[in-house]
Amino acid sequence: MKALWASLPFLPLLLTAAPRSFLAHDEGYYALQARWIAQSGQWLGPPWWDQVVFDRTIGLPWLIAAAYRLLGVGPGVAHLPSLVAAVASLLLTAALARRLLGGGGAGWLAAAVLALTPLWLDYAHLASQDMPLLALELLGILALLRSGDTPHRHWTLLAGAWIGPAFLIKGFMVALAVLALLPFALLERRPVLRRPAFWLGLALGWLPVALWLGLSLRVLGLPVVAGLWQKLLYLSKSDVYSAGPLYYLWNLPANTFPWCLFALVGWRGWLGAPLDRARRLLLLLYPLLLLLLLSAFRTKTPYYGLQLTPFLALAATAGLRSWSRGAGRGARWASLAVGGLGLVLLLAAASVLWPGAPAGRLVAHGVAALAPAPALFAVAAGGLGLAWALVPWCRHSSRRLGALLIGPWLALGLLVQAGLFSDRSPLQRQALARPGAALALAARPIAAAAGAPLSGEEHAGLILVALASPRLIPRLSPPEQVPPGERVWIRRQELPAGWPVRLQAPELEPWVLAEASGAGR
Repeated sequence: MKALWASLPFLPLLLTAAPRSFLAHDEGYYALQARWIAQSGQWLGPPWWDQVVFDRTIGLPWLIAAAYRLLGVGPGVAHLPSLVAAVASLLLTAALARRLLGGGGAGWLAAAVLALTPLWLDYAHLASQDMPLLALELLGILALLRSGDTPHRHWTLLAGAWIGPAFLIKGFMVALAVLALLPFALLERRPVLRRPAFWLGLALGWLPVALWLGLSLRVLGLPVVAGLWQKLLYLSKSDVYSAGPLYYLWNLPANTFPWCLFALVGWRGWLGAPLDRARRLLLLLYPLLLLLLLSAFRTKTPYYGLQLTPFLALAATAGLRSWSRGAGRGARWASLAVGGLGLVLLLAAASVLWPGAPAGRLVAHGVAALAPAPALFAVAAGGLGLAWALVPWCRHSSRRLGALLIGPWLALGLLVQAGLFSDRSPLQRQALARPGAALALAARPIAAAAGAPLSGEEHAGLILVALASPRLIPRLSPPEQVPPGERVWIRRQELPAGWPVRLQAPELEPWVLAEASGAGR
C-alpha cells in the first residue's frame, strides 16, 4: 500500500488521455511486426510483409503481440510493455538508491529524478526495445547486489536469469552491460558466481533464446538467421549513425538537464568520500565502463545512453541531498542560479503568452504546425520558471527541494497530457481518422505495392498508413502483380493509369490508397 501511494505522483507522467500515434522508426516497425505475429500465429521469425527478416531479436514484438492478443490491436496496447517496464525501472532504481545511498527518502528522490529526466520519459512512451532492456539490466544489478547478503535463492537465480531475456529484447547490446558489471561480480560477488542457483538461473534465462534460435535455424536456415550477426557487423562499421567518441559527453547532459549538473556534484562527493568497494564499483566504475563501451561502439544514438540514466539519477540524488541541506556559498550560488534560470523562463513565457506581444506572434507564425500548440510550451515553461524562481526564497531544505522538483513535474506533466510524448505523428493520424478516410480503410483488405526501392521517408510513411489499415494483407509486391480489385497503398509516381484512388491526403504523400484494375496493366 505504501508503494502504491508513493507511485501516485508519477501517474500524470506515464498515463495520458491524449491520442497516441506511432513514430515510424522504430516503434511503428515493432508494432507492425507484432500485429502480423498476432494475426498469423507465426511466432518464430520476425515478419516484414511477406518475408522473414532477422535484423533484430524478437523479444519486443513478442511482448506487443501478446498484448494485442489479450487486449486488441491499438497504439495504446502497443505501448503497454514499455510503460510497464518504465514503472519497473522506477521501482528498481528506488530499491538501488535505498540500498546504496541509505534512507532519508533516497529511494523516492532517485525515482523522482529518473521520472523527470526528459530522455527517460521520452522512451517510457515509445514502443521500443530500450525501456524493457533498462528494466532487465536494473533487475540484474539489484539481484547481484542482494544475492551477496541474503540467503534467499531467488535473488541468486535472478542474478543469472536476466541476461537471456535481455538478449531476446536487444540482442548483442546486452553484452556491454554484462562487461561493465563484471568488475563488481568478480571482485564483490565471486561466491555468488559459484552457487548452483546462479548457473541454473543463467541456463533458464538462455533457454528461450536457445529454443528460438534452434527452431529458427531448423525451419528457416542459417542464411536467414545469420542476419542478426550481419546487422551487428553493419552497425559496428557503418558511418550512418557514427557521431565520434565524445557523442555521449554532450548528448547525455543535453537530454538529462538539469539533473546532470547535480549528478556531477554527487560524483564529486563520492570520489572524496570513504565509500566501501561495492559502492565504488557500482556507483562510479559501472557507469564509467558502460559509458566507455558505448562510446567505443561505432553506432551512437540517444537511446543507448538511456542505460546510464538510472545511475545519473542516483548521483543526482546524492547531489540534491547535499545541495538541499547545504548552507555554504556553493549551495547559495546554485540556488541563485536556479532562481535566475527560472526568472528567465518565466519572462520568456510571459513574452509569448501576453496578448499582442511580438514574441507571441513570431512563435505562432514560425511554429504553427507544432504539436502541442506553442502556447502550451509557453505555459509549461512558465510553470517551471515560477517554481524555480522561488527556490532562492525557500529556507527549509525540504521546501527548496520541493520547489526544484515541482517545476519539472508540472511542465512535463502538462506536455505529457497534451500528447507531446504520445502523439508522435499527429498530422498523419488526423488525416487517417477523417470519416471518409476511415470508411475507405475499412471497406476492404489492403496490401502494399512498390516497384522501386523505398527511401527512408517513404518507408516511414508506409509504416504509418499500414498501421492505420484495419485489415492489412502482409504482402509488398510490384504493382503488376496486384490482383484486380485489390486495394493497395502505392506511391503516387508508381500509380498505373486507370487505377482509381480511394484515399489521398497531403499528409500521406507520396502514398495513396488505390484499387487495382485490369486497365493500365
